[in-house]
Amino acid sequence: MSGEFFDSEVVRESVAELDKLQKELFESVMTLPFAEEDAKREQLDLMREFLEKQKLFIFRLSLSDDPEAVEMKERILDSAKLFGLQEGQGINEFFELMQSQIDYLESTLDD
Repeated sequence: MSGEFFDSEVVRESVAELDKLQKELFESVMTLPFAEEDAKREQLDLMREFLEKQKLFIFRLSLSDDPEAVEMKERILDSAKLFGLQEGQGINEFFELMQSQIDYLESTLDD
């Protein structure tokens, strides 16, 4: 990452934070089905935080014309297709769908 976009300290911190959150999410994914309700709620909160930080990062990417930022945005959108982003669907709509899935999962804990 050597483009102007990635020279920004704010951007580098955002990337590091997203990486840290992603690792935390992946580390607990195998044990989550067996976790207590409080641990599941914490995981959902972590998912919400990750989603919000991703929204902000995508927004920043969208404002940049740095070729590396444009390429990263395209890679992220390609990856989002693995998680259900449909052809022609906007990323904000996708994020809303992800948020509603998190909300749904949380509502199942209340049962």
